[in-house]
Amino acid sequence: MPISRDTDLTSSDPGGAAPPPALPQRLRRWAVTARDQAAVSALTEEAGLLGRDDIRLVLVREDSATGLRCDWSALARQLYVLELSAAERVFLGFVLSMAGSHQTALSRVQELDEARLAIVLRALVRLSGNGRIAVGTRV
Repeated sequence: MPISRDTDLTSSDPGGAAPPPALPQRLRRWAVTARDQAAVSALTEEAGLLGRDDIRLVLVREDSATGLRCDWSALARQLYVLELSAAERVFLGFVLSMAGSHQTALSRVQELDEARLAIVLRALVRLSGNGRIAVGTRV
């Protein structure tokens, strides 16, 4: 079900660079499978895309049983309709691939900037279930 009029998912940041304050926590609570957890963690860590009203309106749904949830299929259908840069589209492609509703070639990592690459790598480690691998900046 689409988000109700009573659900405030508009960004508190006028530039749309940050998601509404409670949204990341509510989506993390919803994500119980490893795939959803990895995808939601990547989206919330990146924050800029989740801060955009157009992406939230496509992705976030309100469900009476679970509250807010991510509609990965809706995002996949709109991936080439939304006004996204190539790098944003690649990042969301990786997020959708982690969630399980999309396939993205691994060679597309070349199109990610350093920050988004690190986010994708951390999410992949989280998805693998391996808690011993750390992803960070080499000193």
